[in-house]
Amino acid sequence: MVLLKLSLLTLVALQVTSAVPYDKCDKPEKDELEEYGNVFIEHEQKYNWFEAWNECAMRNMTLMAIDTTERHGVMNSMLRKRFTKCPNLWIGGNDLGEEGKFVWSPTGRPFEFSNWQKGQPDNYKSNENCVHYYDITDFEWNDAACSLKMGFICEENRFQVAARRDLKMKKQFIDHLFEM
Repeated sequence: MVLLKLSLLTLVALQVTSAVPYDKCDKPEKDELEEYGNVFIEHEQKYNWFEAWNECAMRNMTLMAIDTTERHGVMNSMLRKRFTKCPNLWIGGNDLGEEGKFVWSPTGRPFEFSNWQKGQPDNYKSNENCVHYYDITDFEWNDAACSLKMGFICEENRFQVAARRDLKMKKQFIDHLFEM
């Protein structure tokens, strides 16, 4: 009986969670990445890095952390399908805490993977602390002044993606119980 009550409570929680609509903004492009959750791309060049961070936060997202070879492969493929020429797009990397030590703002982890353009990062004029896809490269990164206006890429909060995956597994388990 306790298991049945717990199962029903979980089902109610699943229904409430799935009833919350995801931002349906049509102008910027949004993709569902199976393993990484929702990705939101704003290509208009009108946001500094901090404004981009805030735009992502308003969507319950963070600037994208492209912190593995796999994530890079997925994003590289997606961007190449969408754009013939790479636009300037902020991502979640920066060295605002300590010069030369780049970290991913969504996780706080140091860079273990990078896709820098040759000669980058260079901290030009001692004023480049934020990472972006660079429009003069073949979808590679550059460090730039955080105050420059660019587009951006957001990703769904990693904890939210993991929670949704966990809830999906629990729902499948409960569905299986009810089939018995």
